[in-house]
Amino acid sequence: MGIIRNTTENNCSIAIWDTQETLDELLKLAKPFDLSIFKTEKRKKEFLASRLLLQELYPNATIIYNEFGAPTLNNEKFISISHSKELVSIIISDQQVGMDIEQISEKALKLASKFVSDKNLKNLNKEKATLIWCIKEAVFKWHQKGKVDFIKDIIIPEFSEKGKGQIKVNFKNKELILNYQKLNNHYLVYVCTN
Repeated sequence: MGIIRNTTENNCSIAIWDTQETLDELLKLAKPFDLSIFKTEKRKKEFLASRLLLQELYPNATIIYNEFGAPTLNNEKFISISHSKELVSIIISDQQVGMDIEQISEKALKLASKFVSDKNLKNLNKEKATLIWCIKEAVFKWHQKGKVDFIKDIIIPEFSEKGKGQIKVNFKNKELILNYQKLNNHYLVYVCTN
């Protein structure tokens, strides 16, 4: 299917690819890459789609990974990559970024006790649990240094989820503003700040 979104918001370039193509179709569109490190066809397709999105936004940029496994770019811009089911998303900015995209499902609700404090587990539904997971993942990716306790280090105030909005969170005594929106049956969340 290809690029389903290519937009600029809050000084960030955001692009999303819907990987309905076969692996062979994606291989024809992308530059040659060594895909032997990936075991599944799904991971190969996600890798190729993220590189095709990068090629669309910044044709001469290359992704490299820091010591914690976080992606960075060779052109002094910041990048974050996420994927869920068939969707692959990237965000690029002059400022530090973190992004997550996640399909709304019961999975986040079942695992909520691992990333939501006990006092916030009451009245949690699958939509809100998925959104909270996305918020915390976006902060983790923004941090780029690992060693984050999702319950203790990322504090989210009580909120009511909507189709689109902003939420302020406290991450290790720093306030971050995250943007979120519902896309079909997914939540897309990003943070872009110095």
